[in-house]
Amino acid sequence: MARATGREILTELLGHPGMTDIEEEVAATTTVVPVMMPYVTSQFAPRTVHDRPPVVPRGAANFAFLGQFTEIPEDVVFTVEYSVRGAMHAVHGLLGLDKEIPGIHHAAAEPKTALTVLRAALA
Repeated sequence: MARATGREILTELLGHPGMTDIEEEVAATTTVVPVMMPYVTSQFAPRTVHDRPPVVPRGAANFAFLGQFTEIPEDVVFTVEYSVRGAMHAVHGLLGLDKEIPGIHHAAAEPKTALTVLRAALA
């Protein structure tokens, strides 16, 4: 893929869901610019809970870590919610606020979600 043209990437993308019948039409109205993002998958690399610092490290009084490389237990990186929740942890922790941070939605543990995914996969 590193040497693929934009058109080759588009062809590959349309081929997976079986949409090759509209390839020419889509290609005529689409611009694909290949870009390498060598570190984008680093967020998903195997790790332990001690590989990333907590948002507010123990003893911190005037700083916090923000972003995708902090540890927020049970949360999933690469989402806007992760970044927002991290900022909330920082503000609440440093200011000593006794407000509840919105919980993490565990959709994968819901039978309804699992059934919906299964139906989509089998369709």
